[in-house]
Parts: sequence; C-alpha cells; structure tokens
Amino acid sequence: MRRLRGLDAAFLYAETPAAPMHAAALQIFEPPVDGSDFFQNFRTHLRERIPLLPHLHEHLHETPLGLDHPVWVADSHIELARHVHLDRLPPPGSLTQLTRLAEQLYPPLLDRSRPLWDFTVIEGLDHGRCAVFGRAHHACLDGMAAQATFEQMFSGTPEIEPPLHASERHEQEPHVLPLLRGALAHLREQPARSLRALPDVARAAWKLAERALEHRGEPSTPHTRFNVPVSEHRRFEVATVSLARARAIARAQRVSVNDVVMAACGGALRSYLAEKRELPAEPLVAFVPVSLRAKGDSDANNQVFGMLASLGTELSEARDRLHAVHASAHDAKALVEDLRSVAPSDFAIPGAATLIPALVQLAMALHLPERASLFNVVISNVPGIAHPVYMHGARMIAEYPMSIVTNGAALNITVMGVEDSLDFGLVACARAVPDLDALRDHLVEAFRELDKLAAAHEA
Repeated sequence: MRRLRGLDAAFLYAETPAAPMHAAALQIFEPPVDGSDFFQNFRTHLRERIPLLPHLHEHLHETPLGLDHPVWVADSHIELARHVHLDRLPPPGSLTQLTRLAEQLYPPLLDRSRPLWDFTVIEGLDHGRCAVFGRAHHACLDGMAAQATFEQMFSGTPEIEPPLHASERHEQEPHVLPLLRGALAHLREQPARSLRALPDVARAAWKLAERALEHRGEPSTPHTRFNVPVSEHRRFEVATVSLARARAIARAQRVSVNDVVMAACGGALRSYLAEKRELPAEPLVAFVPVSLRAKGDSDANNQVFGMLASLGTELSEARDRLHAVHASAHDAKALVEDLRSVAPSDFAIPGAATLIPALVQLAMALHLPERASLFNVVISNVPGIAHPVYMHGARMIAEYPMSIVTNGAALNITVMGVEDSLDFGLVACARAVPDLDALRDHLVEAFRELDKLAAAHEA
C-alpha cells in the first residue's frame, strides 16, 4: 500500500466527465514476423508484465471520510477482459479512420474501482499493420514514467522472448484504522514540512518579484478560441516529421530541438488563426511541462513542473519566430531552475478528496479557468525511444500521444520521438477546434519553413 502524493491526487480531484484526466497513446506496429495473431500475442505479453509495473496492478482505495489522499493497493486478480479490448477498422484501414476511432475510444472515464488503464488492439490497418490505443490515468504516472513503462513492456530485439514468470504481489484491502492513522500522521507532518520549506519559498518569491519587475509592461496572454470551456467530445490529428531534420535546424540556428518544436507550433497557430481572422497582436503563450526527474528515475508517479513561453505568433518570419521562442524558453527555463526547489509534489489538506473537487466545480461554474488563463495552449515534448522496439516480434513504427485538454486550455500538442521521427499528437475540444486537421497541415508546413533555414545553411 502506498499513498498518492498531492500532485498525483490532484489529477483525480480535477477530473470531470468533460475533462478526463487520462492520457493516451496510439502506437502502430508492423505485422508480426511469424504471422501470428497480434491480439493474442499482446494479451499474453501484457499478462506476463503486469506484475513488473506497479500502475498496472494497483487500484485506488479511498481514505476514511476523504480525510487524505487515496492509497494504491496491489491487486493480482486483474481481469484482462475488462482492460484489453479488440476492435477492427473497415477497409481500407487508413490513418484517418484510425484517428477517428481514437476520438471515440478516448473520452469515457476510467473505472476507479479497478487499475486505471486499458488497451484497445485495433486490427484492419492497411498493409496488415495493427495498432494499440492505450489509456492510463495521469494520477498513475507522467510522460517520462509512461515512456519508462513502454521500455519495460517492449523488447529491443525482434526475437520472440521466452515467457516471463514474474512473482505477483497482492494486498488485502486496508482496514479503516490503519488508513485513518496514516492520514492523520500525514496531516500532522504538513506544518513541519511547510516550515522547513520556508527559506526556499522566500528565495523563490524574491526571484519571482525581481523577474516581475524586469518584465513589467510586456504584453499579457491574449484570449483565443482555445481559452474556453471544453465539451466531452475530442478531435485528434497526428503528424510525423524527421528528427534528423529537426536536429539540423537546431544546429544551423544554434537553438534546441525543443525550440524547433515550439516554433513550428507557433507558426502553425499563427497561420491557423490568421485564416480565421482571429490572430491577436500579442504572442500566444504555451504551457510547457518540465520533468523534475533525476536521471534513471522511473517511479510510477508525477514529477513535473511547468514553464510559460512565448510562441512568437506576432512575427511573420520563421527565423524571427524561432529565435523569439528560443529567448523566451531560455528565460522560462531559468525561472524553473529558480523554483525547482519549491515545486509542489506533495501537500496535505484535511478533506482534500472532497474539498478540492468542490472548488474545481465552483471555479468552472464561475468560468475562472478561461477568464484568468495564463496560457493558450499546452505543448509537451516527451523524450522518446531512440532504438527500435518490438512487441512479440512486431516492430513499433509510430507512437502518437493523445494528452489532456481542460477548461481554459482546449488544445494540447504533444510530441514523442520514435527512432528518427518526431510523432505529433494534436488533441482539442471538438467544439473549440472542429477543423483540427487544418492546424495539423499548418504544423507540417511550418516545419518545412524552418527546414528551409537548415537547408540554406547546409548549401
């Protein structure tokens, strides 16, 4: 049994039917090398690995009266039929059909009485390929932990591995008194933790004040069609660009690959909003998750902070936009370093499990998320798997993330690296961005414009 930290539990508390707090990924595989049944292979492969991965075999258990955060309890009796499903595309099995199916599979909330994940194996893709659409609640793990999970789930070679015989862990449902004692102890520790953190908080507050004075008078975050309440319906689009070319752009312009990703997103958003005559004079602002994990840390939890960076959408030239993004991201990273020591990962509030969802509902009723939004879009770049990976001999050739949108932030663009590709997953509230395919096309074109900078440098 292990208690959720405050940051993990916050994803549970903030969840609503219109704003699910699970993230997903759409993975595409070549046919198995031995011609065997992909669905049965996947079930067998997953069954063997469930004991190795905590978030796959743990379910939530509430504390008495919602006094403290829930706990994870190990459960070896996983009914795979409730977690692993099979679907099939009709001919011709195109990528567009696949993304439309993902839009339908994404919205339902995960059942909190069971481990918070599921997979749908999708057959019928063109060229005999198969796909896996996996969902996991953000309370379980962040993007970096999810990638570590995939590393453990998949193999680095096409050879079929011998069956695993991992030992299973099972716990009895915890009794009320131990849960109550643990909750009260956690609540008692909170004042002491707060006092210990005061020097770091004071230093961070001083640095924040200095930065606020330095940036006084700069444009505020504009209001856009993305800063609205969300419905339960989603649009999902995907795109792939060359990681090698992204690195070439970064080298030629002396910026980072992440700067290139953000500048491409900025260019796409500029073109999309300009077409609709909705382009604001002020630059759009992105919220960019930042991992706080130490190297090699793959714990199943959330260790993330975030930074705000300009996307240079007020600038018409790709080069100018790229360097504006680079400068803004550089300042934002410096601020993250200033705040790293006080980044919240845990907190204890009596009755948080009841109080925080009520406050979330009140904030939505007052439309606070969209009225007071500090950013327009979430952009996340998750380091991917640089080497080929296989599932029972079937090679994964693409991994498109489908992340969270919420009230006031109706658009999320997440990118993952797979070998020599950057796979973009764009997800939006269908009401706010009904033509997400247009934004996807602008993203591909914005990347081409940046690539011209590298080509000119190489000539």
